[in-house]
Amino acid sequence: ELDIPAGSRLTGIRLQGNRQKTFYKGIQEIKTQALEPRLLLKHKLLEVKASLKTLRGRLVMDKEIWCSLHDKTFLPYTSQFLWRAMHNAHRVGHCWMHIPEYQDRATCQYWSEEESLKHILLYCKSPGAEIIRNTAERLWKERELNWPEVSLGSILGCGLVNFKNDMGRPSQSTRRLYKILMLKSAYMIWIICNDWVISRSGEPLTEAEIIKKWIFNINQRLQQDIMLANRSTTRNHPRLVATLVKETWSGILDEDKLPENWLKESRVLVGRKALTHNQLHIRGVG
Repeated sequence: ELDIPAGSRLTGIRLQGNRQKTFYKGIQEIKTQALEPRLLLKHKLLEVKASLKTLRGRLVMDKEIWCSLHDKTFLPYTSQFLWRAMHNAHRVGHCWMHIPEYQDRATCQYWSEEESLKHILLYCKSPGAEIIRNTAERLWKERELNWPEVSLGSILGCGLVNFKNDMGRPSQSTRRLYKILMLKSAYMIWIICNDWVISRSGEPLTEAEIIKKWIFNINQRLQQDIMLANRSTTRNHPRLVATLVKETWSGILDEDKLPENWLKESRVLVGRKALTHNQLHIRGVG
C-alpha cells in the first residue's frame, strides 16, 4: 500500500479544468459551515416542515424548502416575499420600536398586541385580511372540495404542496392553482396592511376596493399565463404549455361564456360579471 506523506497530500480542487461557478460554490460552502445557525430561521424551517408533513404525509428537507422559494410558478417579487419571510426580514412588529414617533406601528390596531407576519396573514381581523382569505377559499371551493388548512408554514412552503386527481396521480394544474392563489393572497394581504398603516394613516380600504384589487391581481396573473402560453419558444425562455394553463384555470371560470380557444384572445379578463364574450368570470366571487 502506498502512503502519501502528510506534507505532500494535496487538498481542495484543481484550478485546471474547473469553472468559476465551482470555485464560488466551494467558497460559499466553507463560509456557511463556519456560521452558527440562526435560531429564528431554524424555528421557521421547523414550522414549515411541520405544516408540510401534515399536508404531504412526509418530512421535507431544508434544501427542498429553499429550492421551492424559487418555484417557476412564482413571480420574482413573490419569491422575494417568501425569502424575506423565511429570514424574518419584513419590517413589522418590534422593528418599529427603535424608530422615534413610529412605535405605534409595532402594535396591531385591531388586537392591541405586537404585530407579526403570522398575525397579519392568519389572525388579523382587519377588513382586508379577512376578505382576501375568505375570497380565496371560496374561489378554491368552486373547483375543489377541501381548502387545505392554512398556516404560516403552509404559506411559506406552498411550493411543495402536492395534490392528486381522481385517478390518484399528481395533479400539476391543481398544485399550480393552489400556489397562485395562496401566494397572491398572502402577498396582497401584506401589501394592503402596509398601505392602510403607512400610506393611509390607519384608514382601511372598503370591501369593494379590496375585492377589486384582488380581482385585478388575479387578472394580471391570468394575462401573464396567456402571454407565456403564446410567446415564441427560445432556449432561455420556454413557452408555457397551453394545456397546463387551461387546466390551471378550469373550473373557476364561467366557461359557457368563453370563446372556444380563449388563449388566443387579445384581451381576456377575470371579473365578477361576464359582460362580453371575451371576458372571463370567476364564479363564487362577489
